[in-house]
Amino acid sequence: MNEPLHALIVDDEPPARSALARLLAEIPDVVVSGTASNGLEALDALAHRDIDLLFLDIEMPVLAGLELAARLHPMPTPAIIFVTAWPKYAVAAFDVDAADYLLKPVDPARLQHAIVRARSRLATHDDTQRNSSLEAPLQTLRARQPASTPAHIWVESGRGRQRLSLDDIEWFAADGDYVQAHTASHSYLMHGSLNQLESTLPSARLLRIHRSTLINVDAVTRVTSCNGHLLLTTRSGTTLQVGRRARARVRSVLR
Repeated sequence: MNEPLHALIVDDEPPARSALARLLAEIPDVVVSGTASNGLEALDALAHRDIDLLFLDIEMPVLAGLELAARLHPMPTPAIIFVTAWPKYAVAAFDVDAADYLLKPVDPARLQHAIVRARSRLATHDDTQRNSSLEAPLQTLRARQPASTPAHIWVESGRGRQRLSLDDIEWFAADGDYVQAHTASHSYLMHGSLNQLESTLPSARLLRIHRSTLINVDAVTRVTSCNGHLLLTTRSGTTLQVGRRARARVRSVLR
């Protein structure tokens, strides 16, 4: 049995969302993980959920389907299946690398065929292509970082407490009632939790890649994909794996 694909339905019409959700409920290896009424809501959902399939209407208020797809392109996931009443947008849809293009009302057999195509695309996506699609967004993210005075934190050391610049810290890891702050050459303990750390340090510089790991965006030098896993490498050569549920959020931030 195939691993379930998690789907997000994006349509500004509630009846259309409900109708598609009912059809997807009949397909055993697809789980509807959420719905959205426009592209902005979809971006927020993608930032907080691990989505494999994006069922996307085209004509929507706030942020239309083609605009959203253009923002996500050329990310390898989620695979986009357009679902619309308008055949005239088909060429534009495939220009943003859509997996398929369905017309309303959706035919169940045609829907299953679209999911098979999307699954095949997700399964066979070349790692090299994934890597190249993520390197440019990483540079874009760095370019967006606001200039600010470097933040500092206090850590425990053999001689008491030591003040470290956030510039020197590559990543943080949860460690029971403590947090480990990792620099290129040393690890230090801090009292508290990752959640507390996120609330006190500049959010634009930190990225939660796992429930137990925070990474300093400025310390990331490489983004790779291997055997379906998304990996971030820091300037010291440490490689950290992005958690499954964090992948969509990381890709959204690195778009």
